Amino acid sequence: MIRHILPFFAAATALTAVSAAAFADEPVLLKYGDPGPPTASIHMDLIKPWSEKVNKEADGALNVKVYVGYSLVDMRNTLDRVENGVADLAFCILGPVSSQFPKTLVATLPFEAQSGHEAGLALQRLYDKGIIADEWTKVKPIAFGDFANLTYHTVPMVKTLEDLKGLKMSVQGRIEGQTLEALGGTPISLPINEVYQALQRGTIQGSAIGWPAALDFKLTDIAKHHLRESLGGASAIMIMNNNTYAKLSGKAKQVIDANIGTVYTNWFNKVIDDTEHRNVEKAEHEMKDQTVIKLTDAQRALWKQKIEPVIADWEKHTPDGAHVLAAFRKEIAAIRAGS
Repeated sequence: MIRHILPFFAAATALTAVSAAAFADEPVLLKYGDPGPPTASIHMDLIKPWSEKVNKEADGALNVKVYVGYSLVDMRNTLDRVENGVADLAFCILGPVSSQFPKTLVATLPFEAQSGHEAGLALQRLYDKGIIADEWTKVKPIAFGDFANLTYHTVPMVKTLEDLKGLKMSVQGRIEGQTLEALGGTPISLPINEVYQALQRGTIQGSAIGWPAALDFKLTDIAKHHLRESLGGASAIMIMNNNTYAKLSGKAKQVIDANIGTVYTNWFNKVIDDTEHRNVEKAEHEMKDQTVIKLTDAQRALWKQKIEPVIADWEKHTPDGAHVLAAFRKEIAAIRAGS
């Protein structure tokens, strides 16, 4: 009887071993939530090619699968979805959760940074040096982006503070709202995907947003006047679930580590800056009925004076705010100097 059973036992053991080996060879699936539209530059020029690059370099160890739109995350719940493991990675706009990251919001202060490259890389360096790292314990930041040069895209033309007085405009975060209010406007908090309809209905007359979103979300169909200044920024962070990252090993971990941090941050902000320049060029030279204006030096000095209380308030109410702002400015200066 035993002699008859042994071959079956051996065969079953071998089959189990083969199944285990096959399972072990399965690539690690990483679900990447991208709440923006599939035609947006962030998807086409950053998230999609980044995922393809990682999958290729992992050579079967990883399968990064991107979920575009609201199938996995949306503009409001991204942080929770990644923290809870519904998504392994995601593109996260800080606006809806900005109260949890007061130090990181240093990059959104008006007239501090002049490009996404400056703001994003400065944030990455502050994180690497531990200056803002205490805010990032729930999830792992893998790239810091900033939609710098926040522009006022408006239905009526805005040239002066008087033009801005009482004007209802959408904002993505607290500092953008405080800045607009200090200049006389009326901030309305709206996620970017709701701004177009609000403009259509006339419940707002403009939007304080970066140039990539202005065209990606077709705001220029209605808001045809653009005051292009460094009126703050909107930070967006690529984030990863802590447990997902901790479980990576071997080739999978090696490839992820090689494609996050400064290398991903610089790619992120190059896409932001390139898209801004391309979209401004379109608005100025290709699109009908669009006007792009800048403040005069005298106006800019006045506007800076008006928003000084916003920066002072952030510095006062942010833990170690004076040190964080000084460190951010030091990094901006170093980046502008080429280091």
